[in-house]
Amino acid sequence: MSSKKKVLIIDDDNDFCTATKLILENAGYEVFVAEDGRSGVEFATKLHPDLAIVDMMMETWSEGFNVVSRLRGSDATKNIKLIMLSAVDLHGPYDEPNQPTDDAPKVERVLTKPIMANDLITQVNALVG
Repeated sequence: MSSKKKVLIIDDDNDFCTATKLILENAGYEVFVAEDGRSGVEFATKLHPDLAIVDMMMETWSEGFNVVSRLRGSDATKNIKLIMLSAVDLHGPYDEPNQPTDDAPKVERVLTKPIMANDLITQVNALVG
């Protein structure tokens, strides 16, 4: 039984997923990748990761929000720590740092892409390290 913390990356950018998986594995995490929102929710339900990193914009501009809403709305996944990734200047309802507006689902962090490896490790360690 592995004692490594599990991180799930839900992002449709293959290059980002590959690089981020390497960074997190080198930092001692067990990393899984889902390339779309639907498989991301399925993986989260099966794997029970300690943390999920969710891209805000995948196939559609709202896909990341839908994933987060579904994870927060399910007893099986509601306690997974969540990091929402957004492109520069595109934070949507997460304009204020970590203070979602209106009925946006709660996430622990909102980070802007591109993110430096050291910054990512620092954020992940702070949440689940």
